[in-house]
Amino acid sequence: MPKIGLALSGGGSRAIAFHLGCLRALHKSGVLNRVTVLSSVSGGSVIAALYAFHDEPFEEFEKRVISLLKRGLLSGIARQTLFSLETPKIVAALLLSGSFATIGGAIRLIGMGLSQIGIGGLVPLAARRWLQAPVPRFASRSTAFERHLRKRVFENVTIADVARPGLDIEINAAELTTGTAFRFGSKKSGAWRFGALTGEVPLVSKAVAASACYPAALPSFDQTLTFEKKGVTKKHRVLLTDGGIYDNLGITCLLPGRSAEHSIAVHDVEFIIACDAGQGMPSGKDNSYLWADRMIATVNTIHRRTHSLSYELLHRMRETGQIKGFLLPYLGQIDEKLPSMPHDLVRRGQTFDYPTNFSAMKEDDIVRLSTRGEQLTKLLIDYYGVPKS
Repeated sequence: MPKIGLALSGGGSRAIAFHLGCLRALHKSGVLNRVTVLSSVSGGSVIAALYAFHDEPFEEFEKRVISLLKRGLLSGIARQTLFSLETPKIVAALLLSGSFATIGGAIRLIGMGLSQIGIGGLVPLAARRWLQAPVPRFASRSTAFERHLRKRVFENVTIADVARPGLDIEINAAELTTGTAFRFGSKKSGAWRFGALTGEVPLVSKAVAASACYPAALPSFDQTLTFEKKGVTKKHRVLLTDGGIYDNLGITCLLPGRSAEHSIAVHDVEFIIACDAGQGMPSGKDNSYLWADRMIATVNTIHRRTHSLSYELLHRMRETGQIKGFLLPYLGQIDEKLPSMPHDLVRRGQTFDYPTNFSAMKEDDIVRLSTRGEQLTKLLIDYYGVPKS
């Protein structure tokens, strides 16, 4: 049978609920247990990890996902930030790392100003960069996020402990110092610029938290890790943040033709199912005037554009025979452009405006989002099919 890769996009709790419906349809059609590689980003990483690291009947998995959605993750992050053993570390990091970063940033800004008038040599560029953040941010809301996931959801399971037989997983984050992807994989973790991680295998809680720490709300993970590349072992300081910054659809590690020489994650996939929890084309009625609105609109525009390029790439690969085909269940799909429309379809307008945070969800919202995911996925399977040879 052709090897199937499944990608679950980012999108916070909205993505978790939508992907739950997609997985439900794949399970009912017998396709889910044929998936050989599961790639995930941000909110998609939460549900991907819930599925991959527990070998249980689908109904039990579904109950755990719904329970998590109903209680949300924000309250747990708040508790671990304010009322746990992580709290003193966060306070210390704010006083130490935050102070150094503020002072260093000011010095760097002065140095840049001096450069404009021709005397920037008084503060060398290398010194200005070092002064910006000489002390790593060793604790933050993001480490509290990881602690919550470890205590309440994934315990001390490592990324290598996949419970589903025959399944590999790639949980995707972004590395900010190099602007590249950072893969937490069941076989190998790391980034192509640095190499493969050595030593202790990362925890699932760390991989999911790094993949889902949206930079507008959660700081990046700032730490020094040991890598091996071409037989050379070396330490590098890394800044890990939401994987959607690099590839919010999560398909890049599934694409054929990747070289192990330049890629940490290389998989032999012939058919791709990419579940996209994006909202789709905006209505055109919102005015992004204030700073926060402009930033949100900017990120959403970048995501939509990169998604469009990914869609085009999938079409080209199918047309040239590099893959046997793909399915694209898409939350923001224009209903009228579907190949057929079920009479009870949950319409795009009923789910379009749900936010991408990790707040507790109401049951009605979970039902609407997951039902739309199931309906769209089933429709595509029935219309296009999934090759069996």
